[in-house]
Order: sequence, then structure tokens, then C-alpha cells
Amino acid sequence: MFKNVPPELWNYQIGGYKVLEHYLKDRKGRQMDDAGYFCRVAASLTKTMEVQKEIDALFPKVEKKVIE
Repeated sequence: MFKNVPPELWNYQIGGYKVLEHYLKDRKGRQMDDAGYFCRVAASLTKTMEVQKEIDALFPKVEKKVIE
């Protein structure tokens, strides 16, 4: 049903759970009534990963200033 989900997105975890996989497993056996919601969750996670990368890049600079 959903194509071209990058492995990095599919494997993104919160609390030890792969978010997208967990969402779909919870709905197994039911009809997908709002595929748009799943797509919005995927887009939100994509943006979250981008912001996390920016934070990770800035963290060493901030940490250095705190230690000084």
C-alpha cells in the first residue's frame, strides 16, 4: 500500500518501537480508513529526523561552552 518509505524512516524508533510499523500492526486486520493520517505521521517523522540531525551537529559546540 505504501511505497518508497526509506529504511531510515521505517526504522525510526520512539520508546523502543518502530513508529510506523507499530502504527500499522495496531491496525492489522482492519481497513485503513485514513491513509492520509499515516502519510502525515511519516512526514512529521521525516521532519523530526532532520531537526535531530541539526541538533546533533550543534550539540558539541553547546557542550563545549557549558564545560568551559
